[in-house]
Order: sequence, then structure tokens, then C-alpha cells
Amino acid sequence: MNATRAVFKMKNAQDQISRQRAMNRQTWRALQENGLKPDQEVELDFFYYCADIQAANSLKNFLERETDYQIEVHPAPESNEEWSVVGKTQKTKISPEILDEWVEWMVLAGQEFHSEFDGWGTEV
Repeated sequence: MNATRAVFKMKNAQDQISRQRAMNRQTWRALQENGLKPDQEVELDFFYYCADIQAANSLKNFLERETDYQIEVHPAPESNEEWSVVGKTQKTKISPEILDEWVEWMVLAGQEFHSEFDGWGTEV
């Protein structure tokens, strides 16, 4: 799906939260298989698709006020019209429960600013 379709066919918040939580389970298993330790701290990389530069900047400003994340706004990959917000959290300990709460907050933050949370990743 290209970025244009992702933004304009945004699912309702509950559908998106459910999808992200399901992906959390898969990612959690992969991280454990690749050596994630229970007390290990990691930085989470995250990505949003935004309908326009105004939505992207508004989301960026909100996330900067509410968090200590490193955040940037860029043109969306493979799109001449859309924008993306990408960022990185500070190092933190994670668990399936923490990730579920975090992605719910991230999804809702994106929806507030007409943007779609596209997911997260990390390295172990």
C-alpha cells in the first residue's frame, strides 16, 4: 500500500491499536530469539505517515512537548505529496505490556494529528 492510501484509508483507532498489538507479539518473539535480555534497555525507532506538512509538524511539536524523543519530519518515501514523522525514543526497558500501552498512545497521538502510526522497530 502506498503512503497516500495509508493516510486516507486510516482505520479507526481501535482497529489500528489491535493491529499494532498483534505486531508487537511477533516483534517481541523475534527480539527474544535474537538475544533481547529481560533487563536490557533499547531505543525504539518509530514512523508515521502524515497527510501534509502541517499535520507532520503539528505531530512533531506535540511529541516533542510530551516526550523526550528525537523526532524529524521528512517527505514520505515514494510520495510527492505526503510527509513522514520519524523518531527514536530514549533507551528504555520494554515488555509486551509496556509496548501495548506505548503503541496505543502513539496510535491515538497520530490520529489526533491526522497521521497514521506505521510501527516501530529496534536493534538488540
